[in-house]
Amino acid sequence: MHKYLKYLIFIIVFARYENLLTAQFAKEKNLFLESNFRYGFLWQHRPSLAEIIGGNIKFFDVSAGKQTYGQKIWDQLYRYPSFGIGYTYADFGNPEELGHANAVFGYFDIPFLRNKKNLFSYRLSGGLAYLNKGNVAIGTHLNLYFDASLIYKWYFAKRWELINAFGATHFSNGAIKMPNLGLNMFSYRLGFRYRFDAAQKEFIHIDLPEIDKKNSISIFTAAGTKEKRPGGDIPYTVGSFSADYLRILSLKHKIGFGLDAFYDESLFETMNPDSTLSLSTSDIMRYGIHASFEAEIYKLILAIHIGTYIYANYKDDGTIYQRVALRYILTKNIYANVSLKTSKGIADYVEWGIGYRFYWK
Repeated sequence: MHKYLKYLIFIIVFARYENLLTAQFAKEKNLFLESNFRYGFLWQHRPSLAEIIGGNIKFFDVSAGKQTYGQKIWDQLYRYPSFGIGYTYADFGNPEELGHANAVFGYFDIPFLRNKKNLFSYRLSGGLAYLNKGNVAIGTHLNLYFDASLIYKWYFAKRWELINAFGATHFSNGAIKMPNLGLNMFSYRLGFRYRFDAAQKEFIHIDLPEIDKKNSISIFTAAGTKEKRPGGDIPYTVGSFSADYLRILSLKHKIGFGLDAFYDESLFETMNPDSTLSLSTSDIMRYGIHASFEAEIYKLILAIHIGTYIYANYKDDGTIYQRVALRYILTKNIYANVSLKTSKGIADYVEWGIGYRFYWK
């Protein structure tokens, strides 16, 4: 239990200097601090994980954030979300095989029902995690961290909120190094939020702008590396080029379809393990079509593609693929892209790139 003492010390210190902290941050509006304890279990989504699953998982989270009140149109579009950054310590319940993890993350907490005393919301978090042990599930120390939660908050005191939540958490390295089965877990969360502003502000309502351009084209190119299954130790270059037509449904959402071209250098060995064939780049290229969905918030875009190959010499990993991308808007037309491509629900690779988009009526 001694490894959890730092979190107890944090709570005691915070309670002791609450008034000092409140005065210090009084000039900064809408800020809050939050701390959570999570308790749950690791999901055995592959038979090989049975040997490493131990006791229940335990997480401790500390985060700082800001509540929006309508300063931007995005606040109103997403029902006045809060956002912030945080740190989590994860005990996976098996110190010998799984060890523990430290992660830093950013998050958006988006409400769907609220009144003066209660709030229901969903939270999306993402960041980087350091796992102190490699195992049959994950072969790297540095990994991606994702969490999605349903949250209930109760405003039980002037500055305090009680948090109850249930969520799913995922650790993965995106097939940069094998193995990469990933760690998936489910947990209940109990916590507190302390608001530096005692009074809850009135939300600002503004007239939303009209959408004068309903159509857009988005193109991007990306590249990365991957290792072959099982237990590969050679990095192979991967890359893609994609083009999308998107119909703008609202200020938040777009749907559409697109074309993909995939380059996967590992297919040279997969398709020709004995080096008896003379394969060219055209032999390992794969082309597909996909359906697209995009959700935009502030300068971030969450893009989801579900596609199928229309031309591929290699289809043993399935004919259906998925891509989940996070994009950051750099200028009106240019965005940075990081995406995860999967096949049969298993991570294929992570790719990094840049894209361009333009609009017309």
